[in-house]
Amino acid sequence: MIIGKNELFILLNRYYLRGIHEVTVGYPPYEINLFTLNLNNFKISDLVDIHELNNVKRKYAKTDFLRRDLPDYHDLLDSFLSSGILRFENEEEINENFRLLEASIKDRTIYVKPIFIGIDTNVAYYRIPSRRIQNSFKYVISEIVIEEIDARIHTKYSGKMLRELENLPYHSVMYEFANGSTKDCRRAKNAMNEIYYLLNVKDAYRVGKRSESRDKEVRDREIIGEYKKFSDNINAEVVVLTADKDMVFHAQAQQLSSIYYKLPHKIEVDKIDPIAIPALLYDLTLSFGIISINNTVLLGEWRGKDADDYFHERIKIYNVDGDTARDIRTCRGAFNDTS
Repeated sequence: MIIGKNELFILLNRYYLRGIHEVTVGYPPYEINLFTLNLNNFKISDLVDIHELNNVKRKYAKTDFLRRDLPDYHDLLDSFLSSGILRFENEEEINENFRLLEASIKDRTIYVKPIFIGIDTNVAYYRIPSRRIQNSFKYVISEIVIEEIDARIHTKYSGKMLRELENLPYHSVMYEFANGSTKDCRRAKNAMNEIYYLLNVKDAYRVGKRSESRDKEVRDREIIGEYKKFSDNINAEVVVLTADKDMVFHAQAQQLSSIYYKLPHKIEVDKIDPIAIPALLYDLTLSFGIISINNTVLLGEWRGKDADDYFHERIKIYNVDGDTARDIRTCRGAFNDTS
């Protein structure tokens, strides 16, 4: 059964109604639990250790393809970040920067020009504008940022790749991935959803042109150069968001302000905002390809998945039971009756 990410609440509610107030989120191909979620107080516990998860990956990742495609602790951490649950290391500094931005927009004592937010590629991957920034800022996006994400949307699972998964426990379900997107491609499609959000919801300006260079530092300087040109052309201030420290220096060289997001190296979470749970489970399913919630299996890729499924952030319940399916259909019917 194909569901939208917010319909995951219905699945969790079904467990709760059965008297199951804790659910375990796992990765079946490793036969490993990732964490436990308490449905009473929304606390995360029993979080998998970095060494345990990475050691299991090393056990199975015997080829170059498997080393690239099988998930590790970094993928788990990224899902907690992109969902908005995990804090960046300098979260207080980030919040203070945005407080100053908001104040300057109101009283014009800091900036006298219109303010635009420009994003680096990693900011789209971490879904920062849509999931962390609630304010009505204006945005600008470099064509090179879009190109870097789009360039990663190219690899599909071949028969040979799927055969390399055969030594994994639970590998038979992963044949659902036939002709589907590999991990890097799935993550890029999630980042592209952030681009769609900025362009179509926030009416972001799209500036510059594609780069002819493959050198990362050259491309980074070109991104900043495009934001500088936009700034000069319309007499505006551009503040660049980035999780790359070098981009901060490139911005300074062009006299542009920036806000730096310092990445954490460890998942440290306790009680989480329940509103962020669908984003966490969706991003986790997309990145890992398959996860389990107790005995329910969720797929981030399946036969027939299309661009519309990515755009609307849908996943598949592989083994949906009758009660859950009925609850989902009932809620859909109620929503349609009131829309």
